[in-house]
Amino acid sequence: MTNFWLAIDHADDAQFHTPDSSDIRPDILDLVANTPNWGIVVRPTQGHGDVRRELACAGLPDIETVDELVVPQRSTDAVKVGFDDHQTECARMALDILERLPGYDRVFLEPYCTTPGCLEDLATLATRSQCGGIVLKLKVNDEGLENIERADLGRASWVARSDGMGWDDFSERLPRVKALGARGVMVGRAVWGDTGEAGQDVRLKTIRERMHTIERTFAI
Repeated sequence: MTNFWLAIDHADDAQFHTPDSSDIRPDILDLVANTPNWGIVVRPTQGHGDVRRELACAGLPDIETVDELVVPQRSTDAVKVGFDDHQTECARMALDILERLPGYDRVFLEPYCTTPGCLEDLATLATRSQCGGIVLKLKVNDEGLENIERADLGRASWVARSDGMGWDDFSERLPRVKALGARGVMVGRAVWGDTGEAGQDVRLKTIRERMHTIERTFAI
């Protein structure tokens, strides 16, 4: 199982078009399929091309209540859901989500809340739950990093999300992210978002180079 994930699930379709209007997503799927140690996050209805099922993750729409959770027909071994837990306790809502997503090898939980208490409760759930395969997807902006540093995440698995950051900002944080215990990343626009004005070959080359940069940082 990989801890490096490239996300193409929640962005506007227009962001994936090159200046000649070609859709770059099939080429991104091919790139991930041919890059060892990487997986892809896609919309449940999108398909994952030649990426193996165990390296594909269904990115579900973010929710504010568990009743909003749309459980897809399963076509991937992993699933990811973002949730705003302001109406209930973080761990309680996460547990309700997990109960509605049985059978996945890995479930990536992406909380909007970043307080140390919330992170610790989710970390406890991730390490003690009988559901297994739980990975936290955490913000690594300034506030997020400060709270991760203050929280005791124990042995919980977590990966970094870029949360709207550009590549330079995100990549500069990676050494600190790794030092704080992240296993990897689940990242989208920080890797491909600023490449839209380039042609298809240049976009793919830039994306590939950034993926390799992330790998090298975590290999040190």
